Amino acid sequence: MFKRYDISPIAVWWRNIDKALLSLILSLLFLGNLFNFLSTSTIPSEKLYDSRYFLFYKHIFFSIVGLFILFSFSFLKKEKAKLYVIVGFVVFTCLLALVFFFGVEVKGSKRWLNLIFFRIQPIEFVKPFLILSIALVLSRQKYTLSLRFFLSALFVVIPVIFLLMQPDYSQSLLVITIWLIMIFISGISLLFISIIAGLVIVTMTSILFFFQNKFFYIFDRIFSWISEVEISYQSEQALNAIKSGSFFGRGIGEGILKEKVPEAHTDYVMSVISEEYGIVIVLLVISITMFLIIRIFSLAINSSENFYKFSLIGISSLIAIQSFINLGVTINILPSTGMPFPLISYGGSSIIGSCIALGLALLISKKNQYE
Repeated sequence: MFKRYDISPIAVWWRNIDKALLSLILSLLFLGNLFNFLSTSTIPSEKLYDSRYFLFYKHIFFSIVGLFILFSFSFLKKEKAKLYVIVGFVVFTCLLALVFFFGVEVKGSKRWLNLIFFRIQPIEFVKPFLILSIALVLSRQKYTLSLRFFLSALFVVIPVIFLLMQPDYSQSLLVITIWLIMIFISGISLLFISIIAGLVIVTMTSILFFFQNKFFYIFDRIFSWISEVEISYQSEQALNAIKSGSFFGRGIGEGILKEKVPEAHTDYVMSVISEEYGIVIVLLVISITMFLIIRIFSLAINSSENFYKFSLIGISSLIAIQSFINLGVTINILPSTGMPFPLISYGGSSIIGSCIALGLALLISKKNQYE
C-alpha cells in the first residue's frame, strides 16, 4: 500500500482557487498603487500634508490591509460562507447606523467614522455583505417568491434609510439598482420588476423634492451637468486632461489636472492617468476591469447553487456599475457622484470594501474543498 501524505493548506487553496480571477484582482491592485505612487496623489499630498508621498503611504497601507482581507476570505471554508455573510452584514450595518450619531461631517455630509488614525466609510463594507445577504434570501427555495422579495427588500431598506440620513444619494441608488438586478435574475417577472422600478423612481425623486434643503448638492450637480452654457470646472479640466494626454500621454509627472482639481486622485483618477500615460493605458485598465467582471459573471453562470450564482452576479454588478459611474463622470456623461473606480482610485474604505467583495467572490467561486 502507498503511504498517504497530507496536503498542505496552501496547496489545497491553490488547487481550488480561481487563478484567473485572482490574477485580474492583483493586476488592478498593483496598477492602482503604481499610478498613486507615480502620479495621482503626489500633488494633493504635498498640499494637504507637506509630504509628497503621505497619501501614497496611506494608499499602500490600505492595499496591504485589503490584500490580507482578500486572502483571508479566500482561505475560509466555502461551506461556512452563509454564516460569515450574516455576521458581516449585522456588524457593518451597526457601524453604518453609528455614523448618524458619531459621524464626521465633511462638506455637509456625515458619511465617515473617525478611528483616530484614519476614517472609514461603513457603506463600503456593508455593500458586499448586503449583496450576499440578498442572495441568501433569494436562494431560499422553501420560501414563496413573494416572501423572498419582501425579505430581500427589507435588507435593502435598512441601509438605504441610513444612507439618505447622511445624506448619500448616489450610494442609495447604487444599492437599490444592484437589488433590482438580483431580484430580476432570481426569477421574478419582468413586469413586476418594471412596476417596482417605477415605484422606486417615483419614491427617490419625491425624496429629492420633499427634502431639497438636505439634497441641495444633488440639484447643483444636475443643473451644472445639464447646462448647455458651460460644464462644471472639474469636468472641463478632466476633459481637457484627456485631450492633452492623447494616445500616449504627456509623460510621468507632466500632468497638471492634479494641481487644478483637489479630488483628481479619487473622482477623476482616470483623467490623471490619461493625461500622463495616454488613453492606451486607460483602455488597459478598463480592459482588465471588464475581464474581471466577465470572469465573475461566467463563474456565476457555471455555478450550480443559487446562493453562489446570485452572489457572484451581485458582486460583478457592483464592480461594473461603480466603474461605469466613475468613467461616466470623467467624460461628463453623468453628473458628479464621488464614486471611486474600484482598486484604482485613492480611498481606504473603497479599497478595503472592494477587497472584501472580491475576497468573497474568490471564496464562493472555489472548487469544492475536497475535490
